[in-house]
Amino acid sequence: MTDNIENILKNLNERLQEKYIQIKKNNQSYYTYNDSTYFRIYYFSSYNAFVVEYADNQEFADKGLFGEDGDLFYLDEMTEDEIFEAMVREIEN
Repeated sequence: MTDNIENILKNLNERLQEKYIQIKKNNQSYYTYNDSTYFRIYYFSSYNAFVVEYADNQEFADKGLFGEDGDLFYLDEMTEDEIFEAMVREIEN
């Protein structure tokens, strides 16, 4: 992962920490929204895009089982701020 991607990922995670509850358990780090949505963000280098990965429940999240992916947010189509805003809309809808 390039330095720029790592910085964007770090920035996105910092912004998510300000908005959602971060949980660190069993060597896993993820967020929760409304105590019913469990998610983390991931970067797909082959697509040059970020995605929000969702777990079915907290038990799955604790085990790192994030099987459902949201939309892809492409770096060549969106700014970091646009990606964050789109992620928040997706998470909260």
